[in-house]
Amino acid sequence: MTGPSPLTPIRILLASLATVVLAAVAAAQQPTEAKVAPATSKPLRGFKIRVPSQASGEERNQQTDLWVLEVRFKPLRLVTINLTDPKTGKKSKQLVWYLLYRAVNRPLPNKGDPNGVDPLNEFDPAPGKSLFAPEFTLVANDNNVQKIYSDNILPEAQAAIAIRERLPQLKNSVQVVGPIPEVTPYDAKQDISPVYGVVTWTGIDPRTDFVTIYMSGFSNGYRYVRGPVPFGTLSQALSGGQLRRATAVWNGNTTQNWTNMHDLLETSKTDALKKQAIEAGNWFYVVKAAASGPPASATLWRKTLVQRYWRPGDAIDQDETEFFLKGPNDEVFEPRWIYRPEGPPVRAKSAPPAKNTAPDSPKPAGS
Repeated sequence: MTGPSPLTPIRILLASLATVVLAAVAAAQQPTEAKVAPATSKPLRGFKIRVPSQASGEERNQQTDLWVLEVRFKPLRLVTINLTDPKTGKKSKQLVWYLLYRAVNRPLPNKGDPNGVDPLNEFDPAPGKSLFAPEFTLVANDNNVQKIYSDNILPEAQAAIAIRERLPQLKNSVQVVGPIPEVTPYDAKQDISPVYGVVTWTGIDPRTDFVTIYMSGFSNGYRYVRGPVPFGTLSQALSGGQLRRATAVWNGNTTQNWTNMHDLLETSKTDALKKQAIEAGNWFYVVKAAASGPPASATLWRKTLVQRYWRPGDAIDQDETEFFLKGPNDEVFEPRWIYRPEGPPVRAKSAPPAKNTAPDSPKPAGS
């Protein structure tokens, strides 16, 4: 399973309705003399946050068809809109949270299989371009109580936001679904087919202190993962030839990135404190899929873009200037690529007794 999740009939229906309603709402809300300035004059105006298209050598070796979009987005913003209740037809003022993004397809160097044995089908053409189908999840945190929100398709809000941001080509999460844009070289004078999108949410708990937005679909990157297992289990598997020193591993700490067995072993030789933490931790590790299908007991994880915000305001007089990319302890919340499991998040468990290694022993990488 390498492609995005299939679109539901509801999302397809929403796409059709959104296109019709959006045109009608935009015409009603925008006076004829107040033209929306074209975005082509200053395509990057306000898109100050940039997340480059990047992938490690391990990722490119594991997935030869990997693509990763370059993403820019504006600060998280708020707007109050008169929204129509689809059930009653009545309008009411609602606070809408929204995020604007701009996506461009940049080239990735494709290393391929270092042994030159990648399977190649020269008889059947590729089934078509990869699909760009982004999905967005907002996780609100108030005093360690989490609430999860999926984005809403709001044509009325979308039309008002397009006028406010002077971006008439804004598309919602359903309208943007389609083939990924053509590749734009880094030295190109103009980006090829950039995608301008807007994500909207309503009903966010006004007491929210921290916000985390997960954005999937901006890459087709995936990996199969097993774990968590104690570090001793990984060491035994490495000694037995079941894992390689290049195998990607992660300790489940959301503030840390994936590393590999080689770096862990080298760190253990030079830093006694880090060695103790490494050996006491539980680890997730990447396994390769076999020709027959996904490896047994492994979970599919997808490459996902994540951005955090701190919001020290309260429920009174909510203001978009209250979103900060720095935490209360001056920690910087930079956007970054992570791998995230499909379905419920996987949490690391406590290390089991040293003798209890057989049930969690890694299987060969090709299993």
